[in-house]
Amino acid sequence: MEGLRRVLRLYGDYFIYVGLLLLKLYLLSVATGTYFSFRLSVVSLGSIFLLSFWILLISPKVRRWMLVGFTILISFLIISNIWYYRYFTDFLSASLIIQLPQMDAVGGGMQDLIYWSDFLFFLDAVIFLVVLVFLRKQKFQTYTKKRRVVSAAAALTAGLFLFYSPSVLSFSNDQAGSKEEPVSNLSRYYQIGMIGYHAVDLRDEMYENWFEDTTLTEDEKESIDNFFDGKDPEAGEPPEQLPNVIVIQLESFQTSVIDQEIDGQMLTPHLNELKDESAYFPNFYHQTHEGRTSDAEFIINSSLYPLKSGSVYTRYSDHLFDTLPGRLKENGYETAAFHAFRPNFWNRDQVYENFGYDTFYSIEDFPDGDIIGLTLNDKDFFLTGVEKMKELEAPYFAFMVALTSHTPYDFPKDKRVLDLDRFDEEILQNYYHNIHYVDSAFGEMKEKLVEVGMWEDSLIVVYGDHDSALQKQGREMADFEDAESAVDFVQLGRRVPLFIKPPQGQGNNGEVIEKAGGQLDVAPTILSMLGLQSDYMMGASLFSDEENMVVFRDGSAIDDTFYYEASLWDAEGGACYSLETEKKVSSGKCEEISEEAARQLRLSDLVIRKDGIQQLQSER
Repeated sequence: MEGLRRVLRLYGDYFIYVGLLLLKLYLLSVATGTYFSFRLSVVSLGSIFLLSFWILLISPKVRRWMLVGFTILISFLIISNIWYYRYFTDFLSASLIIQLPQMDAVGGGMQDLIYWSDFLFFLDAVIFLVVLVFLRKQKFQTYTKKRRVVSAAAALTAGLFLFYSPSVLSFSNDQAGSKEEPVSNLSRYYQIGMIGYHAVDLRDEMYENWFEDTTLTEDEKESIDNFFDGKDPEAGEPPEQLPNVIVIQLESFQTSVIDQEIDGQMLTPHLNELKDESAYFPNFYHQTHEGRTSDAEFIINSSLYPLKSGSVYTRYSDHLFDTLPGRLKENGYETAAFHAFRPNFWNRDQVYENFGYDTFYSIEDFPDGDIIGLTLNDKDFFLTGVEKMKELEAPYFAFMVALTSHTPYDFPKDKRVLDLDRFDEEILQNYYHNIHYVDSAFGEMKEKLVEVGMWEDSLIVVYGDHDSALQKQGREMADFEDAESAVDFVQLGRRVPLFIKPPQGQGNNGEVIEKAGGQLDVAPTILSMLGLQSDYMMGASLFSDEENMVVFRDGSAIDDTFYYEASLWDAEGGACYSLETEKKVSSGKCEEISEEAARQLRLSDLVIRKDGIQQLQSER
């Protein structure tokens, strides 16, 4: 008993630090709704020892102040992960550091991610600090250097055993010893805990930036070639005259707002009418990840997947891609991008040029007007954009990125026309006000295009870039939309509208196409309608008779029959749901789509990260 008391006197502060940190890692899972298994708790405890064992080599007086510092730093890391998770459903990564300059423009949405209770994560550090100040004049019991070394060695040994033993003993799956990269950050977190995840993430980022050989191996070249050769997309019948192509990206537009009526008020009357002139895809899904709007742009233009960490726009802006504007430019189109914001935001000035756009119209090219949200309102943006399109030489490709309905959805009171008192969440009211306004802006743009003779003979594509982040379980939108099952939530959160209006006389008017589709499929669809082909696009034409599969960045996937929800913590696989019954079915029914989803994500990462298209083209 005396020996135990002596150990507590010597190391009590360290044991308290370890226990409190383990508790906070558990509370991290509570705050984010992630799964904290027994295995994860063991791995997390091991990582705490591995992170801090060396502190036991330091004298007790200094050690205790260092433990306070460690506690504060890790609390900052935990709380930052919580805030990030609430928006992106993922954890921070080292690659996001280069995206920090993008946050100044969208920081207004942060207040909805921060709860006062979050700051309780600093409570232990405050108590620790008060106790140390109170005991600052007390003499600390000292012990020999040999004892310090033995103590540190014991903590290191315990850390190694606890961190690695679960993988060796119980994680009996290919993933445990596989050399393949996890397809998402969360899957790695569930394998090695938060501390382990950040350590490995930092190691990988440093290796990729400074040491990795980015030359494709022969096996990698073969894998890429086999995939794209197997697709062999068939181009459609080329039109007699190439039409102008106008692609419009609407900010935070979900499919749920289309045809939505709230107390007798239609949210999107103009887009509802567009269905009569277009092919409409109600089962079209966004595939964005951490880059959100920039991810949507990248996917639409390149038909590749977003990265699991960060954005292609900031990490690989100079790599070569097989893009929609590039293909159209090769076939005589003048290409222009329109985005009424700072030209260097998300590196758009560099990326658009690299993609093959001849001209980029940024906020510097638009006249002053009312600011709604981040920048110029969409009505002025659309109408000015039409005037600039009139100056382009036909055939032209115009890519327009709208912004009014961007989070945090602040909307001027004097422009509100809907009665939305039935909703308690002010942010949801503002979201619907934004949606209604943008729909009205689109209606005015259509009128202008008709007036100047640019509507009927143009191929016009309108789609949503990503969800609103307001549809999660427990929020008013989810209740309003009666979302209950896993299928309900993926459809509410992932489905965005897609309208494809063909040139007059080319069919598909008023057609509702129920097949599953994703943003990856937009560029191949447009090229197919123009009788053109691509070499390195992973999507497929949505007018093809073949069944399609839509893959999400976390490894989940959906087709016309099943939804596979990837399990990030269970090595045995995820859950498989029937879309018809919304009930779980045998996981074997989703085995093929789950394996194909992982394969496509890894191939896309390979092409992007190693500049694969550049290497393959240089060898031809």
